[in-house]
Formats: sequence, structure tokens, C-alpha cells
Amino acid sequence: MNASAAACGAVIVLLLLAVSAGCTGQRPEGLPPSGQYAFLDHQVIYTGTLVNGTCPAPAINVSPYIFDADTKTLAGIVPFEINDTLHLVYGESTTLSGAYGRGGYGELSGAYALPYTSGNLTVSGFTKDGTMYLSYNNRTIALAPGMQWMDVSSDTETTRACTVNRTVADIITYYGNYPQSGIARTRLV
Repeated sequence: MNASAAACGAVIVLLLLAVSAGCTGQRPEGLPPSGQYAFLDHQVIYTGTLVNGTCPAPAINVSPYIFDADTKTLAGIVPFEINDTLHLVYGESTTLSGAYGRGGYGELSGAYALPYTSGNLTVSGFTKDGTMYLSYNNRTIALAPGMQWMDVSSDTETTRACTVNRTVADIITYYGNYPQSGIARTRLV
């Protein structure tokens, strides 16, 4: 092999190394950039109206997170690592009100790879424009940042003690991308 062929081969190897080094650490298009996370919030709100009888209303009261889109902050119990591989923070909460109870409960989880599944909700991925695709209860849902999906259902629940008209609001909100520096770990006291 002559010197010019060897030099050409070395240049090609260096170019390949430079190109591959430039590709590492890049996220696929549509995912939040490094240092940011996508926030998806799922709330289920149960409201009841007493029809007859006497129902002891259950009470739950654990609110492990508060999200503020204006200040771009998420504070709460954060049981996952905050690092460059974090793509998604998923908040899931239940609220009881009226004759159906009072209070609420929620939890946060972090996703480092897609698809991400929690219960009957699966986040499949993002498009180049940031639209999130997910499936929930056998439905495919596309949410652009700042968009919300809602399903409201009503029925009557009867026990030995009472009858309650119950309304359930099932709300999924995709807020968009936020800086990881806005996540504050807090704890219950």
C-alpha cells in the first residue's frame, strides 16, 4: 500500500469518527432536548351527588406534586433520577369530591425510554413538531403541547346505605417541554 492510499484511509477513518462522535448524545427528533423533559398529567376526578340514604364519604389526602406551567416548575415527591436520559415525567392523580368523598392522591414517575407504560396508558412517541402519541383504554390519542383530552361519564352507584349519582372526569394533559432545573424534590412531613 502506498503512502497516499494510507493517508486517504486515515482521513476516511478520522471523518467517520468525527461524524459518529457528532451523533452520540443526540435524541431522536420530537423528544425533548437534553436538559428538558416532557410533562404529561393524568387526572381522574370523581364527583358525587347524594340521591338518598347516608353515605360515609371516604377521604384521601396525599398530594405529592404541584405543577406550575407559568413558572415552569414541578415540585413534589420525585422517586426517579433527573438526568440527561430523562424524556418524560408522568403525573397521575385521583381526586374525590361531593358525596363521593374528599381529597386526592397522586404520584410522579419518570421515563427514560419509549414506549412508556403506566397501567392502561402507553406513551408511544413524539413527532418532529412535538406532538405526543399515546394509547389509553384502547384509544389512540395525539396531543400537541398544551392540549388536553377529556372523557366524562356518569352513572348511579347504589350500596346498602345510599345511592349516589357519580360523575367521572378523566383528563389527560400534555403540557409540553420544561427545563429539568425546574424540578424540585420535596417530601411529606
